[in-house]
Amino acid sequence: MNHKLVKLTVAAALVSSVMGAANVMAEEIKIGVVLPLSGPLSGYGQPSQKGVELVNSMEPKLKNGDTIKLIVIDDKSDKVEAANAMQRLVSSDKVDAVIGEVTSTNTLAMTKMAEDTKTPLVSPTATNDRVTRGRQYVSRVCFSDSFQGIVGANLASRDLGAKTAAIMYDSSNDYSVGLAKAFRTQFLKNGGTIPIEVQAPGGSKDFKAQLSSVKAKNVDMIYMPIYYTEGALIAVQAKQLGLKVPVVGGDGLAADPVFFKLGQDAVEGYMTTDYYSPNAKEQTPEGEKFIKAWTEKYSEPTHTWGAMTADAYKMIVNAMNQCDNPKDRVCVNDKIRATSGFTGITGTLTLKDGDAIRSAVINEVKNGELAFKTVVNP
Repeated sequence: MNHKLVKLTVAAALVSSVMGAANVMAEEIKIGVVLPLSGPLSGYGQPSQKGVELVNSMEPKLKNGDTIKLIVIDDKSDKVEAANAMQRLVSSDKVDAVIGEVTSTNTLAMTKMAEDTKTPLVSPTATNDRVTRGRQYVSRVCFSDSFQGIVGANLASRDLGAKTAAIMYDSSNDYSVGLAKAFRTQFLKNGGTIPIEVQAPGGSKDFKAQLSSVKAKNVDMIYMPIYYTEGALIAVQAKQLGLKVPVVGGDGLAADPVFFKLGQDAVEGYMTTDYYSPNAKEQTPEGEKFIKAWTEKYSEPTHTWGAMTADAYKMIVNAMNQCDNPKDRVCVNDKIRATSGFTGITGTLTLKDGDAIRSAVINEVKNGELAFKTVVNP
């Protein structure tokens, strides 16, 4: 037999053996994802799903070669469904970490299971202070309501020069209550007064009575920490009533095209506090890559919540890459909580007690789109 052929055969066998061993050694890492893909909050969940699936396609493996599999569950915008999804992911699917949820109320329904089973849970956008308070296994990529509400109040006092404000909020919504409380405290601290607070319950269609009461108080501005559908209806009805004052909302107000379709020119000039803007001139290298990939894949502008959910994925992957065994959930959680100076898509992430210490962005509706206004540092 030809000696060269023998050598080639042996070499091929060795390569095959090494590759086979590598394949045996490489494991499948499972990351659960709980999102509101249907129901009234689907405008948050669907772009979040796009973001996490895109980043998974860009970074499908850990540095040790383990493949990352996403297990996505729709909680139908319901907190009981969110709790059930968390239970299923941990008990049946045996996931190594979970991303979710994107709203505070639904995330709060998942936190006990995360703690009881020592499963790292990372929320992209659940801002209520209670989400991480007293928790060891719950973290988030976003800032808390207490910070976001302060930013909103300072914007009202310092930039808008408002001395009086009305608050329209939903007392049944953890997110809305948390933001209203933080805004109220800071605006009063700034020397302002709040002569009126009115309810804007989720699912309501008619807000004219509340708006008439607000108009009668002749306030300088309105703070509106509510979701996009109700926000758009309020904008239209305020315009019909001739109520023309600056409006500031939180990150959830303009986070879905529904806000612009329903609100049309009535939402022009509305301002929101947010985590990030794909329209800002300065982007991280990771941000530039993600925006390019998003535009190429989806042929639409990059969505903030998609980018935030992608950063939740990247933060978990970064933590797993620091553990000898990426399935060691205690190690992975420790590394997540110790995240410091990690450059992601939406900025540089540092966590303290599970909360992201990060800048806030002020966006303003201009010509029917959310335009970057300025950055506010913590």
